[in-house]
Amino acid sequence: MDLGPADTEPLRGFSAPDIRRCGEGSCQFGPALTEATADRADRRNKQALLDEMPEAILAKALPDGNEQDWEAEVTLLAHQLRHALLAHREGAGIVGGSYAAKRHSLTLAERLVGVMRRTGFNEVAALWATCTVFCYVLGEALEQQSLTDDARDRLTFPGARQTYPQLFSTPVEEILDFDDRFAFGLGLILGGLREQIPGKDLP
Repeated sequence: MDLGPADTEPLRGFSAPDIRRCGEGSCQFGPALTEATADRADRRNKQALLDEMPEAILAKALPDGNEQDWEAEVTLLAHQLRHALLAHREGAGIVGGSYAAKRHSLTLAERLVGVMRRTGFNEVAALWATCTVFCYVLGEALEQQSLTDDARDRLTFPGARQTYPQLFSTPVEEILDFDDRFAFGLGLILGGLREQIPGKDLP
């Protein structure tokens, strides 16, 4: 079952836990959601629909090409995953709330683990490195998608500089620069991985 944004449109505005509860047969969202889903599947197929939602999102996370350099490849996959998550409302919450082992999720993990193994990491380190990259991208996307319109106004308050001088001596509004913040954090992860490469003489 291949789903696109139009298929998940009826679920907009509902949190990932609420959507999962619907798949378990305990919808309490009124007729709008139940009528929209009734045309696509009966009650037994709701869970199948919910399981396919992460797949539909992750399908966009797989770039056609690849990079020879391991850092460039990890960077490509991380940015592609972030773009796919942000392209769907609550995409990070939907993907993060699912452990369904399906084709697109497994293919993404296969590529990342493969990069780590070719770089020289052993099986466990390659798996952990993959989880580190994936969870970082997921967490950043989740925070960005949780941003409210008044977030910038709530960053400071009267007396903030006196109470938290170290924090508020920085330009705290830069925390909302998600693009540059993401690139910076990914660079830290790549730098840490680089230091852990066995022998450090691999590409």
